[in-house]
Amino acid sequence: MDVHTRDADVDGAALTSSGSTGRAAYAGYLPVLVVTAVAVALLRLYDVPLRTTAVFGAYTIVVVAVPGLLVWRAVRGRAGLLAEDAAGGFAVGYALVIGTQIAAVAVGLRWLAAAPIGIPVVFAIVPRLRRHWRGSGRAAPLGWSWSVAAGLIFLLLWSAATFYRTVGLSFPGNSSPYLDLPYQIALIGELKHHVPPVTPYVAGEDLRYHWFFHAASASAGNLTGVEAQTLVYRLGVLPALLTFAVAVAVLGWKLAGRWWAGAGALAVTLFTVRPGQRDSSGVILFNLWNSPTQTFGAMIFAGLMLVLSDVLRGRHRRADWFLVVLLTVAVAGSKATFVPLLVCGLLLVAAVQTVTLRRVTRPVLVAGLVAVGVLVTASLVLFAGSTTGLRLVPPGSLDPATLGALAVGWLAAWAGLAGLAFARERRADPPVVLCVGIGLAGIAAMLLTTQPGGSQAYFLQSARPYLSIAAVCGVAGLLALQTRVWRIAGLVLAAVMALTFVTVPHRYLDPARAVLQQAENYPVRPGQVPAGALDAGRWLRRHSSADDLVATNVHCVRLPGGVCDFRSFWVSAYAERRVLVEGWAYTPTAYRIAEETGANFTRLPYWNQQRLADNDAVFSSGTAADVHRLATAYGVRWLFADRRLKPRPLDQVATLRYRSGDCLIYELPLR
Repeated sequence: MDVHTRDADVDGAALTSSGSTGRAAYAGYLPVLVVTAVAVALLRLYDVPLRTTAVFGAYTIVVVAVPGLLVWRAVRGRAGLLAEDAAGGFAVGYALVIGTQIAAVAVGLRWLAAAPIGIPVVFAIVPRLRRHWRGSGRAAPLGWSWSVAAGLIFLLLWSAATFYRTVGLSFPGNSSPYLDLPYQIALIGELKHHVPPVTPYVAGEDLRYHWFFHAASASAGNLTGVEAQTLVYRLGVLPALLTFAVAVAVLGWKLAGRWWAGAGALAVTLFTVRPGQRDSSGVILFNLWNSPTQTFGAMIFAGLMLVLSDVLRGRHRRADWFLVVLLTVAVAGSKATFVPLLVCGLLLVAAVQTVTLRRVTRPVLVAGLVAVGVLVTASLVLFAGSTTGLRLVPPGSLDPATLGALAVGWLAAWAGLAGLAFARERRADPPVVLCVGIGLAGIAAMLLTTQPGGSQAYFLQSARPYLSIAAVCGVAGLLALQTRVWRIAGLVLAAVMALTFVTVPHRYLDPARAVLQQAENYPVRPGQVPAGALDAGRWLRRHSSADDLVATNVHCVRLPGGVCDFRSFWVSAYAERRVLVEGWAYTPTAYRIAEETGANFTRLPYWNQQRLADNDAVFSSGTAADVHRLATAYGVRWLFADRRLKPRPLDQVATLRYRSGDCLIYELPLR
């Protein structure tokens, strides 16, 4: 992680540098090469061809990283730390990719998604922009570079141990993924072809969801040809994950003024847990891949925080507000939890300034107006007022003993926060206060709200890195004091946080033991996804229009005991086509009915029984009249049948066009 920086400010708040050049500077690139080599090796081990990795890597560099880095430097007016520029550049690059993908699909010009490639060309041609290709020429301490590289390598190994080895790219390895993952693939397919998107797996349902990750992945899929399944199961999250980790390490260093604090902030973010159990700790490790929107949103938000750390300190240019607006919009559409936390954090900064300065500074006011404006707009446009079932917990429902245990556990996990009470410079620093405000808001949201799928936990998970950064700043503040007792106190607080790393060792050791026992542990028995599903989906994509409607006999996933879970999305995922009725969970109607009745939203019966009956009649009776009704009344063009459900032979009423494994595809006669 070679890092370049400007001269440190006299107050030590800016990032410091070893000032090394020459051989030491080149040595800083070695950690980057090691991390890259580990990533490529693991991808190859888990079924990703080197060519696919190379194509995706080239796309990520040429379309995302380089354009974003150049825009970041141009707007900021300087080349800063290479790690900071790269992290911020990735966030900006993905924001640009999201915008160009939306525009490309909206106007029907797929090549427009590659528009960011033109940015480096402009920066090479225009003389006054060429300077932004050059870095500042100073290298970070190798201790920071290698410690952050170690964190990145851990994340890669963790990904391989807990995710790659359990989800394959071909049958039967891909037959039993976490139920939400085909949902993510289905949304990528929708964003490849339609803007604005709708729910692809059940006709007539709006999509009230944060779908910017899917737009970015759709861009990658369209421009590289990499399968959406490969993006979700292997490649798509990696750049966001690694960039997020680097950004946390940079921001921790930046706010604490010590390089080791950046590495410490990353360690606390990844490892510290509430003593006794991981639940309610806002852990990140166990959700890195199962919630790609969370990881992607965390990366965008970290880039935003890098800008805000300078803006709130008054060390910014007017042009920096462009980045604030751009990244706030990007994160609002990437994960819904972040902007509400930002608003709360800025409110705390305003409150502290009111007490200490008797006024609120202009940067805080403007940032607050931007955040509130984006939050309101996103609520109206992206989510159309939907809360996806999120509601307040009834007053008094929290058991005092449980609440006390949680509080003690959180105080141990982020013990360094206590240091802010005595480190005067740190506790009044606006970006540090912002981190504390974000953290407190995350804890409050975790305690005071509930959601049918447990998604209130994402508030604390989103806030976790900033609680960790603030805690490390508290420790650094105590260690900077001249009194010996305060330094000892800082070391004690650091030790308390470090001890929480091992309170649940089996959570970390079990995946490692499994890897040592078996390199891969893909499902060996078929699961929800049948043999031939991916090939059948590819065939249908090649032989149908993106606007064609498909009917299927697949509606649910059978759970132990025969329970039907209606989170079935693999037909729409692999076909990249809209389906009349597949599953129907995660829709506005399902959430509304669940809220009204108190039922489990994943097991609700479908509310349009006539449509479901007309759909299923084709597969159960298969008469010409049934097929005619489906085609004329609903506009269905194709039938996608799973033979495991024993559909009636349809050769007399439709044309069998493709057979693969347990999948059959029929074409209906034109109306």
